[in-house]
Amino acid sequence: MPIELHSKILRGVSDLQRVATGELVLVRGARGEGVRAMQRGLLALGYALLGGADGVFGRSSESGLRSFRELHLRFAAAVLDAATLALLDASLVRAEAVASYTLVNPRFAADPQLVRLLQGRAPLPRRGDAVTRVQKALLDLLFSLPRFGADGSLGDESREALRQFQCWQRIRPGGEATPLTLMALDQLAPAPEQRITRYPEYDRLIRDGWLTVTVAIGYDEDSNDLRELSEFRTGLVGDGFTRSGSTAEDAVHTYSRALMIPGHTGGMRVRLVSRHTADPEERYADGLVQDSVCLYAGHARYGTGPDFDPIESTAENFVIGVGAPQHLSGELEPGYDPHMNQILRGVPNDLITRRFDPERYQLWAFVGCTTRHYLDELRTLVAGKRSDNLDLIVSTRPLYWSDSGYYPLAIIRGLLRGQSINAITAAMCAQAVATEKSLGIEKTGDAFFGDGFGDDAPAWTPT
Repeated sequence: MPIELHSKILRGVSDLQRVATGELVLVRGARGEGVRAMQRGLLALGYALLGGADGVFGRSSESGLRSFRELHLRFAAAVLDAATLALLDASLVRAEAVASYTLVNPRFAADPQLVRLLQGRAPLPRRGDAVTRVQKALLDLLFSLPRFGADGSLGDESREALRQFQCWQRIRPGGEATPLTLMALDQLAPAPEQRITRYPEYDRLIRDGWLTVTVAIGYDEDSNDLRELSEFRTGLVGDGFTRSGSTAEDAVHTYSRALMIPGHTGGMRVRLVSRHTADPEERYADGLVQDSVCLYAGHARYGTGPDFDPIESTAENFVIGVGAPQHLSGELEPGYDPHMNQILRGVPNDLITRRFDPERYQLWAFVGCTTRHYLDELRTLVAGKRSDNLDLIVSTRPLYWSDSGYYPLAIIRGLLRGQSINAITAAMCAQAVATEKSLGIEKTGDAFFGDGFGDDAPAWTPT
């Protein structure tokens, strides 16, 4: 059935009516009013076109249309067919609705700067209360601001969170607070002082009836890892996991049990890697590549990555925070300890030497001291992985070895039962606070947070 065009820019254009019926497809080299209307639509949605709406489907129009299609997960040739036209029309109808929209969320409604932004009369200020309101909304939608939080300053971190929100809502992801972005935030953000609940995408984590997990316990020079390894094994058995496969000390040890997720059948299989495992860094890397969930607990080595042997050795490091071209160019900051960076000088960065499956949704957790330092690398260097197919759990501050067996167990117990990421990280944060209090330490803020979970909900689709 032919689509009906409703947007002011596209309706009534004869060439587009032919596209809507499937009679015509606009491709590079095409000319005319249909191309001009398509260009006007892309421009209205924020896509820059060299030459503007000149009616010529050239390289710039092809690039803009390709970006629009890819935002909507259409990765074939950049052509305007009936399906793409329908998406363009629906996107324009939504954008046109901004003109008559009034802010209703108490987070935003009383802020005159945000009212002016919605009306297109002023941009979001670089700093101030209006920025804080937007940042808090992003945080409560689980779009993370790992370094600075809601600090009232519109920096790169806030722009990245906006970009992730825009990708989820199929708004051109420029990272700026556009009127359309503000309207979407107003509609989706929960009430003030409330946080949305998000779940790992269990339907995607479970493959062929199995939720597969790798747990790796790193090396500690004082052998705390051996105690935590024993406690982790005891915890698994206590939770009903049974061991199978090789019992050799240097093997990857495997445990499994049935899932407890309502509405799901199948099992969870846990592969355990430790200092005893033959080639532990390689076996950990196997988990990052092939399993749905991969958890590391141990030293973070000052922002450089997991490690399975003594600190002065480079044989068993999984390198994250140094060794990439982006570290040399200054695009990424290297690990924060010069001596550790010197130890790993010349060692390749493992995130760029491994190949990851872009079609697979995964969850990775890094339970070590202040592993938020890994985030820039994890979001920049892992080819094919984005916030919509890779969710992360990282820490915000130093942790203690006495909890290194508990944290992966807490994640496994939560996933086994289908818990929300909110519940999983809350349990981890509570344990961190309890340990700190026992040591006479008081800290503010959450010890752990999830990154990437904001888009673990249905994206915007045309109605």
